[in-house]
Amino acid sequence: MNTYRKTAISVAVLFLIALVFNIVASNIYPPILNAPDYLANVYPNKILVTIGILLDFICAPAMILIPIMLFPLFKKFDERIALGYVVFRLLEGILFIFLAINSLSLISLSQDYINSGAPGVSYYQALGNAIHAKIEWGTLLYIIVYTLGALLFYYLLYTSKLIPRWLSGWGLFAVVLLLTGALLYLFGFFGTMPLMKVMSFFAPPIGLQEIVMSVWLIVKGFNSSAIASKSVGRAE
Repeated sequence: MNTYRKTAISVAVLFLIALVFNIVASNIYPPILNAPDYLANVYPNKILVTIGILLDFICAPAMILIPIMLFPLFKKFDERIALGYVVFRLLEGILFIFLAINSLSLISLSQDYINSGAPGVSYYQALGNAIHAKIEWGTLLYIIVYTLGALLFYYLLYTSKLIPRWLSGWGLFAVVLLLTGALLYLFGFFGTMPLMKVMSFFAPPIGLQEIVMSVWLIVKGFNSSAIASKSVGRAE
């Protein structure tokens, strides 16, 4: 098995880890953190919340490792864009950790609220609202950073023909769709609708594409002729 075949499989596995763990985590703790009575329920459910957030934490290293593993291959086609992809993915991982830490802080807030015997509810509610606002705006920024990095990623795949163009083109379309949804939300197009509710309409195409692409990379790998032609061109 050549180096690029191993890279393709490793990258595919990392994509699947990040996607699957994020999906599982998003069904564990956000419903608790976003419930109307979260101040009274987050701390009693701290083990479940912590497990969900730890699953999310696993996604961050996977996100960061993907561009690092791809850089030696991508730089053959366009080193500047390959480096830009690494930078955006690093920012994405940092934002992901920031969001996880803010989510964990709601456990402490809930504990203080319960131990206080519930006086000054408005005080704790205000602190909770501030944390939720940071999480929501941080999530929006995370989505925008992710889409900008993904545009570089799929552009490189499309121009290099490392995977079939229908597959990388699908990725480009899905990322533009997700970015459009994020920008529309940023400018208040959806009113008071929660961000994750909005994203539930725009995110499925890219999620499905990443699954299909991962399976393709595991089964087929990268287009060896595209890599060979680039290597030959450089040698000449």
